[in-house]
Amino acid sequence: MSAPGAEFSALSLCVVIVSYRTGPALGACIDSLREAEGVDDIALVDNGNDEAETRLIETFAANDKRVRLLRGHGNIGFAAACNTGAGSARTDVVVFANPDVIFEPNAFARLEAALAAAPPPAIVGGDLRDDRGRPERGSRRERVTLWSAFVYASGLARLEPLLPFFRDFNRHRDPLPKAPVRVGAVSGALMAMRRADFLALGGFDDAYFVHVEDLDICRRAEQAGWPVLFAPGPHGVHVRSTSAADPKLLAHYKAHGMARYLNKFADGPLERGLAKLAGGVLKFFNR
Repeated sequence: MSAPGAEFSALSLCVVIVSYRTGPALGACIDSLREAEGVDDIALVDNGNDEAETRLIETFAANDKRVRLLRGHGNIGFAAACNTGAGSARTDVVVFANPDVIFEPNAFARLEAALAAAPPPAIVGGDLRDDRGRPERGSRRERVTLWSAFVYASGLARLEPLLPFFRDFNRHRDPLPKAPVRVGAVSGALMAMRRADFLALGGFDDAYFVHVEDLDICRRAEQAGWPVLFAPGPHGVHVRSTSAADPKLLAHYKAHGMARYLNKFADGPLERGLAKLAGGVLKFFNR
C-alpha cells in the first residue's frame, strides 16, 4: 500500500469490491453500482470467478471508465484483496462492499455524508437488509469478547429476553436509530472509511482469509479511540446464497478467523489461556 501521506487527486469516493465465484448476484450488484450516486472510482478485485462472472466484470470494466479491474493474483483471500483495492484507490474515501449486495441509488452518497459528519478518524457501517426488508445480522454488533462469542456460539443468546446475562452481540433486532450511532463493530459487507485512516490503521489484517476481518479492524479502531458508527439506511439488500464457494471451507475459515481474533484480543493470562482453548475447539469442529 501507499504511504498514508501520499498526495492524490481527490475523486471523493472509491468502492472496493472483491469477487470470488460470486454467482448470479454479481450481475444485480453491478447494475445497481452502475447507477449509484457519488461513486467516482471502482476497484473491482477479481480473486477468481467462473466464466459467466468473468464476462460480467470484463464487460463492466470495458464500458465504465471508473472501473479498474485488478486480477492475476489468484484467490488471496478477502482481507488481502480489500487491501489491494484500497491501496490502488486515489480517493479520499473508500467503501468496502460485498459483490452480492444490490445497492440503493443513494447508498454511497449517504455513507459519505455520514463519514463526513463523524469526527475523524472513524468507521461507518451501512444498513443492509434481507429480501424481506429486515435488518441484517452483523450490521450492528457490540464488541465481541470471549464471553459474548461463547454465548452466541452456544445458542444461549436465545435466552437474552429472560436473562440479560446472555446478551447477543448481534443487535440487528434493536430499534433502528434515526441517526448514526456508536457501536462495537459493523459489517465489512458495507463499510466506509477515509482512505488515509484505513492506511494509518494498517488496513485489514490479511491473516484472516475470509470472515472476522471486519471485527478485527473495528476492535483496533476502538482501541485507538476511534468511533465505529452504524448509519441507518436502508443502503441495500444483501442477496447471499448465490456463491459457488464451498460452504464447508467458508465455515473453516470463519472458525480459524474467530480463533485468531479471540487470541489476538484476549486480556490477561487467564483469558489468553481460555481463548486458546476456545480457538482449539472451534478449529477442531471445523476441520
